[in-house]
Amino acid sequence: MNRSKTRTTLILDRWNNKKYITEMKQLILIVAIGFFFPCQNNKQVKSEVLQDSQEIELEWLENWFDAWELIAGDVFKLPRTNPPVVLFYDNEYVYTTSNESAPGGEKFNGPKLFGEKLPWKRATHNDTLSLPTGQRVPVQLMTFAAPSEKEGVESFFVMAAPSFWQSAGVDSKEVGLDKMLTGIFVHEFAHTRQMNGFGSKISGFEKNNKFDFNVNDDIIQNYFSDDPIYVERFKREIDLFYRAATAENKKETTELAKQGLAQLRKRQEEYLKPKKGILVEMDHVFLTMEGIGQYAIVSWLEHPKGGKVAKDVAIKATRRNKKWWSQDEGLALVMLYRSLVPDPDWKGMFSQHPENIIVLIEKELN
Repeated sequence: MNRSKTRTTLILDRWNNKKYITEMKQLILIVAIGFFFPCQNNKQVKSEVLQDSQEIELEWLENWFDAWELIAGDVFKLPRTNPPVVLFYDNEYVYTTSNESAPGGEKFNGPKLFGEKLPWKRATHNDTLSLPTGQRVPVQLMTFAAPSEKEGVESFFVMAAPSFWQSAGVDSKEVGLDKMLTGIFVHEFAHTRQMNGFGSKISGFEKNNKFDFNVNDDIIQNYFSDDPIYVERFKREIDLFYRAATAENKKETTELAKQGLAQLRKRQEEYLKPKKGILVEMDHVFLTMEGIGQYAIVSWLEHPKGGKVAKDVAIKATRRNKKWWSQDEGLALVMLYRSLVPDPDWKGMFSQHPENIIVLIEKELN
């Protein structure tokens, strides 16, 4: 992927329904802050000690890392890789493993990821973040994964600390702020494992085509959200997939799934292909990528070692207001695939040549 020629960063603040565009030199995949949630762990963590012996409480970050280790290990069964470069921030400080983001920062012993010690630094940010790429952006509510230019590191990750979200008035009536933020974290952190696969595809879409809208997971929605007939057909399509995913027997699941796929293919044939043929492939990519992120949320929320939330509540909390199409249908499709395959191999969706959720479902039905 040519990472030097990309142009725009799209930050999606889906809680406040605003979008901020910041011009960049590099493509950053800021995919979906949508409907999610953090780990309520009873550990009392005060492992971060600065050189002057001042202690920093980062229990929230320990909990987030614990949540990802649970999902990556128990659910997706992913092999270990080099950890991404990370940057977290609150109203005053950045906590990062990037020298570029805190060149004069104070070293401290911070949370480990999969037992691996990370090179943590803390520094004041003065309302501006220095990304690991050298780009500078204003401090605001955001979370994203992006391709890394560091040798041997696939991606980097940025997210605001819980106190920052709380001060912005963000909450979830279904599961509360803590669980919501852990969900956001595991969704977006899953994307750090998809940069060489889906990230390369998305970069190619942007490089090789011209579109009326920014290249991100909302591009199909941006093209067709003003068409009431399309919207109504799309809602029926999503409903079929959710009914299939939650059906009580395999016969009903299969029948509903086939109806949903027929609707999806017809929608793509009648709307997406005439508009721009590449939109069909983009639809598949974003449904798969966002579906995996949303499924990570549901999986953590209902896990007995995670959020311990009832499955119906987990799904409701993750779907939230059902406003973002790729997330909502993506979750239904991944849940459907999980209902068809008792023990799916998820690693293919995190590979350099990622699998397509639509094709996987069709193979099971055929």
